[in-house]
Amino acid sequence: MVFAFVAMVGQALTHEVAQKAVEAFGTDSALTHGSVTVAVYDIDADTLVAGFNPDMSCITASTMKTVTSSSALCLLGPNFTFKTRVYLVGEQKGKKFKGNIHIVGAGDPTLGSVFFPNSPDIVQEIIGKLKEKGIEKIEGEITVDSSMMPSPASNGWWEVGDLAWSYGMGIHGFNFFDNRSNLKFTAKDGEILNARFEPAVPGVQIINRLKSAKNEDNIDLRLEEADPAIVLYGTAANRDYNMRVAIPSPSALFIDSLSRALVADGFKLKIKPVKLEKMKKAVKADLVVHQSPTLAAIITSLLDRSDNMFTEGVLRAVAYYTGHEATAAAGVQVVDSLWRSKGIDTRAVFQRDGSGLARANKISGRFFAQMLTYMAKHPVDGVTLSQLMPPVRKRIGKLIPQTPLAENMVVKSGSMNAVQSFVGYYPANHPKYAWALIANNWNGTRADLRNKMDEMLISLFGQPEIE
Repeated sequence: MVFAFVAMVGQALTHEVAQKAVEAFGTDSALTHGSVTVAVYDIDADTLVAGFNPDMSCITASTMKTVTSSSALCLLGPNFTFKTRVYLVGEQKGKKFKGNIHIVGAGDPTLGSVFFPNSPDIVQEIIGKLKEKGIEKIEGEITVDSSMMPSPASNGWWEVGDLAWSYGMGIHGFNFFDNRSNLKFTAKDGEILNARFEPAVPGVQIINRLKSAKNEDNIDLRLEEADPAIVLYGTAANRDYNMRVAIPSPSALFIDSLSRALVADGFKLKIKPVKLEKMKKAVKADLVVHQSPTLAAIITSLLDRSDNMFTEGVLRAVAYYTGHEATAAAGVQVVDSLWRSKGIDTRAVFQRDGSGLARANKISGRFFAQMLTYMAKHPVDGVTLSQLMPPVRKRIGKLIPQTPLAENMVVKSGSMNAVQSFVGYYPANHPKYAWALIANNWNGTRADLRNKMDEMLISLFGQPEIE
């Protein structure tokens, strides 16, 4: 079966056509016992074209990231960058420096990130500046100030079972290598052999509570921040494991990484406490000011990959860099005040984090569509949210990839147990419509639901004809 696609670009979407498509989805038998909110807005007119329970607040999952991203664009601007400062505290005599290399975190979630391989490497920046100063020997400590963001690093609304996994990383005043590492070990009859983190994370324990299951495994992880430790529960087969996990102390990972890099580059490094107060000529001197990628680049990355840690960093930055404490709660208050100041009713918004990982997050389709409409009509320094969102492609169902909508509509998706959500714009380059579609607690498979969502969007924005 081959589909030809007749796009509706240049044609106004009538209420009758749109409402029919929306109601066909909302009244589907798979959603009889679920919660559904749908809203389609005409951007130029700033009016609801069609809706189904448009004012019902449903669990958002990762579509919450568009709220955080939009707020940050409005408040900080697309060219905002995080600035991490590195100092030398001590005294230099010839080629020897005695004192501390001191790093002050600024909440940058991208330091050492594998997702920005072309961004300057803070480790190499430090090494380069030390060489410029003619330093070859270092005696002292590498210290990190991560106090900009108060503990805990994880959001109190997140589920305990999420925190140890690579999607549940906390956000710190100082972050490094995406706040995660690879936990590697060999399981044999309930024991774990050669357990280690790669890269190394000094000070973090690996605690085994596994039981042997011969040829089956069902491993669960828990993160203990106070100790700190990664604890393994459940069952493990006799084999090798390589699991990407969250780490509670990115500062330790960074200090170890910088120490190793200095030694590998030929520096003579002696890690020991030094008494700065006894130095006659001890000074605090700037060494490096590391700048992150722009906020626009960070948002593009986090929306495409649905990165929770990046988004939580952006939410806390919204709070801190507008004069508040760098907490999620403060960020949420700033976000709410922002949208109320824009004349958008926020009573349907129940926000608990920035990323949508908290199941307590609920928003109505109408709020999403109104917010998206505002962002389309009010570029910030020439940048709109739609420009930073990824094309639909294969993110929804099986039919859209066969149509021009695959590239001509942008979307942010969200999914978790019993939650499927999408928000987006059509067309991609010069949006005429903003839309939101959220379903909670449906009957049937997720794949079937996504196909029904696919069909609704095609009914709205184009008509496939069978040839």
